[in-house]
Amino acid sequence: MISPHAVIYLFAYMVPALVGFVALILYTHLLSPAEYGIYVIGSSIAAIVSAVFFAWVRQSVLRYQASFPKLDFRAEAIVAYGGTAALIACLTPIAVLIIRPGVGFGFLAGSIFLSLSYTAFEISQEFSRAQLNPLRFAAVSLTRSTLGLALGYFAIELGFGGLGLLIGIGASFLLANVLSFPRSADKPLRLSSADHLAQFVRYGLPFSLGALAFSLHSVLDRLGVAYLLGPSGAGYYGLTADMTRQLTGVLATSVAAVMFPMAFRSLAETGPVAARERLKEGLELLLALIAPVTVWLAISADVVTGTLLGTEFQASVAALLPLLALGRMCGAVNQFYLQVSFQLGERPLLQVAHDVLILGLNITLLFVLTLAFGLLGTAAAVLIAEALGIMIGIGLSRRAFKLPLNGRGILRVLAATSVMAAVTYAAKAASAGHGPLTLLCVLAGGGVAYAGAVLLFDVAGVRTSVASFLWPRSVPAE
Repeated sequence: MISPHAVIYLFAYMVPALVGFVALILYTHLLSPAEYGIYVIGSSIAAIVSAVFFAWVRQSVLRYQASFPKLDFRAEAIVAYGGTAALIACLTPIAVLIIRPGVGFGFLAGSIFLSLSYTAFEISQEFSRAQLNPLRFAAVSLTRSTLGLALGYFAIELGFGGLGLLIGIGASFLLANVLSFPRSADKPLRLSSADHLAQFVRYGLPFSLGALAFSLHSVLDRLGVAYLLGPSGAGYYGLTADMTRQLTGVLATSVAAVMFPMAFRSLAETGPVAARERLKEGLELLLALIAPVTVWLAISADVVTGTLLGTEFQASVAALLPLLALGRMCGAVNQFYLQVSFQLGERPLLQVAHDVLILGLNITLLFVLTLAFGLLGTAAAVLIAEALGIMIGIGLSRRAFKLPLNGRGILRVLAATSVMAAVTYAAKAASAGHGPLTLLCVLAGGGVAYAGAVLLFDVAGVRTSVASFLWPRSVPAE
């Protein structure tokens, strides 16, 4: 059955995702593709810096704070973050002198600022996840997304374009973290432990190698498009990638937010059988959330873009959405299910191998397909690499922590998604062109059909949960 924590985390990710989706629509009416491309390139650089330098801190916080909830690892996280930020401050001028990139100082500073503020925010949120505190997590996430929309809008209105959006988003992460800090400081902060820091380093640093591969894989398509097709191409492609991330990636993250800590805790307290049961439930819930959204986007891409986006973005984004949505779904299975095997089995080098192999596939396909087919070739390269990555991940996971398949759950999700797809296609065919009414009909038809199918097939235990809530079993009096 669906965990109450999963429902809260779903809310915590979905509401900010909706705010972010509204922001994306707004930006297409305020920025040109080239200006949005500047934001895409800057945020991609920030993602690489965050992953390479700080992934070890995030992974260690999640792993050990979830496994040992009575211990407080905040001091170690602060020391690790501060030391890493100081290292970045020392390396950046050296890197600029050696590489001498043809970018402005403001652009580089904005990218690093976004990286540092985003990472601090994410580490803080990892404590809420690890301590199974979804309410605080939800409140902070909603605050951040609202600040991001407001600050990004005002920065653009003031005439700072894509760079202003980059700095505004970074400021939203910083302010949300500052505003939420007093609520998280319910226990006095102790001095950091050298033993715990060493434990962080031993466990987390190998993940930095994997994070480098994963971050390059995540943004390689955007940077590759920017290099091959220019800022406008990056703007078209980056917007589509952001849309799929908001609608598909966020759903997967909400499941992982509760599945990972519960699996770690079950393994530590009860054993591998209980951990696999949590993962079995998590896989079905993961697919139940991302599969229908992916299929719906693929069917309704032209309706969504024609109704919501600025005219300069509509045609290109509509063509890219189906491929990128499918690629995002495969990537979510890789990142948010298969890779938990390597963390549960404490085999981080296997995760590095998984990420590197997917990256190698993506690099091999990206330039050839992009030069041959343009933006569609880039999207196809991502989809092929992620799909092959699932097969690679299944093979590698057998050497770490064996994951459950949950064939019945997959079949239930497939059946419910098929019903939704048929109704969505029929609603689109019955409507003419695009517009708010057409979008509403397609969305409502697919949503109602999927909700009914979920109850009918009891996907992720939804029908059982609803029945238990409406008709609770009475406990006989002693």
